[in-house]
Amino acid sequence: MESRGKEPAGAAAWTGGAPKETAGHSVVSLTALAVIVAVCAILAVAKELFLPLALGMLIAFILTPVVNFLRRRGLRDTPAVILTVLAAAVLVGAFVLIVAYQLSQIGTNLPLYQGNVLSKVDMLLDAGKDSRIVSHLRGMIENISARVEQQIAAAGGAAPAADTAMKVEVVEQTSIAGWLTGVILPALTPVATFGLIFVVVVFALLERAALRDRLVQLIGGTNILATSRLLAEAGSRVSTYLGAQLLVNVIYAVPIWLGLVLIGVPNALFFGIVTLVMRFVPYLGSAISALLPLVMAFAVSPDWSLVLWTAVLFIVVELVTSNVIEPWFYGQRTGVSPLAVIVSAMFWTWLWGPLGLIIATPLTVCLVVIGYHVPSLRLFSIMLGDKPVLEESAQLYDRLLAGHAFAFTETAALTTSERYLSEYYDRTAIPALALAQADHEAGLLSEIQASRISRAAYRLIEDLETVVEDERAQGEGAGTGGAGTGVEGRGEAAGEGGGEAAGEAATLLNNGVLDGIGRRVAVLGARTALDDAAAEMVAQAMRAEGAEAIALPHRTDPTAALKAHEPETIVIASLDGTVHRAVGLRIRQLRRRLPGPRLGVALWPGPVGAAVGDPHCDGADFVAVGMEPALANAFSAPA
Repeated sequence: MESRGKEPAGAAAWTGGAPKETAGHSVVSLTALAVIVAVCAILAVAKELFLPLALGMLIAFILTPVVNFLRRRGLRDTPAVILTVLAAAVLVGAFVLIVAYQLSQIGTNLPLYQGNVLSKVDMLLDAGKDSRIVSHLRGMIENISARVEQQIAAAGGAAPAADTAMKVEVVEQTSIAGWLTGVILPALTPVATFGLIFVVVVFALLERAALRDRLVQLIGGTNILATSRLLAEAGSRVSTYLGAQLLVNVIYAVPIWLGLVLIGVPNALFFGIVTLVMRFVPYLGSAISALLPLVMAFAVSPDWSLVLWTAVLFIVVELVTSNVIEPWFYGQRTGVSPLAVIVSAMFWTWLWGPLGLIIATPLTVCLVVIGYHVPSLRLFSIMLGDKPVLEESAQLYDRLLAGHAFAFTETAALTTSERYLSEYYDRTAIPALALAQADHEAGLLSEIQASRISRAAYRLIEDLETVVEDERAQGEGAGTGGAGTGVEGRGEAAGEGGGEAAGEAATLLNNGVLDGIGRRVAVLGARTALDDAAAEMVAQAMRAEGAEAIALPHRTDPTAALKAHEPETIVIASLDGTVHRAVGLRIRQLRRRLPGPRLGVALWPGPVGAAVGDPHCDGADFVAVGMEPALANAFSAPA
């Protein structure tokens, strides 16, 4: 049978893959926070040690696929590592030489652009001559120019007058030790850092198998499978992210290079290379890479056309890259939320400076993956990951507690466009009411809050009447054959709360057929206003299946309304995870007053996956846990 164009029931059970937390237990302990703070302090104090180590391990991680490729081609491990490292060193050296050559060219040509710069400065000063700020700046520049001319004239003129005091300067002799500490050591520090990184890369590549074994033993102990998955996932995410970023940067830099050539900006190749490299720096890289070509265009062009065209080039390429290319290439590749990327960039920059900004995202990706696989470090996956950490029902309940009653309508509008109304109620809305019911019973939720949530639920039900009409129209368009289609199988499949029966009932319920046509059902709230709201939702879901269903509140005597409606089945909707005593009493009362209809109980145990008590009730024809078995049993009575 045809589907009505919405997501199948099985897809509705997906909760984002986030680990489910035990209610009432905090993920973060004071001990874990103390350890994290201590580790951060150690990383900050020992920056000179850990920063080259982290960079070296990251570079080794990037070069590992190349080494593995050479190994597959027949090279032994040591020659493959040496060849890979030398090739990477040659590429870096060539890049440095190209940059140095381009910088020397720029320095040589700078005097040629002096006239253009001065003319633009004069133009800006003339344009703002009516401004007090500009006039002050202009006067300051003229003052400085006059003093400089006086100094030059004094230096080339006659000897100073007799009454003029002679300026005396004391020149100190710098010792060899001071020269070494002030000049040589600062110059050798970057060389030593890059040398240390080079050594770490070589030995990390040579010992990569042994390092993996040590990590497996350190993280997982005897659980080799889980640790192997952790390392594989971390490696896949980081390598995929870096590869995608390199490809995006190339796609970004090539149009910049060609555009600058067409516009006429000198040293376009240099600016293209700088753009390619600076794009690895999150957020700031694009702005820095655009600044240099703009300055060059300002200096070269006698007018403002070159500056404007350069700015337009960078804006267009940035917009296309950010809104089209990056989402398509990146997608969900890193597993890190956008806010976490910003926070991690700020943190690692504060901790390790500009180099920390470059490696911020790969390090954060590794922390998120570790958090997913190591329970004691779950803090990182919760705070930095992009997967939802709460189920849909828990999210909705939290919004309702915050006073956002419109959250009901928002989630319904998003969900009912992809799933059936019954699935939304079963997976999200009614479990949220069940959470409120549990907190209310425990004394954690006030009567005012419970009433507000109940009223929000009734407003939602009114808003979703149009969805009921749409689903019935879709089912009628699919060509319903009557109430008998799929009903007998549904009644056999949906026994008393069985999980397998519920799965089969869900399949039958979403088969594109209005299985409730010809059925008359009444749904009663068990014992609270929240139960009444759940009963209204169940009745509305039944009407979406073509049934004639009504909902009655728990406070009124339903006998007269039930006799007028003449239902074949009466369902008591309860938000408890087990059959409450009040429900059993209600079943016995209804059995005495109305012996004809079938009597059943529908339970909701809170969020998906929560514990369910014994689904049994004396006197009831069925006890169903969830929407699918409830509707299946309600529609299984003979027409």
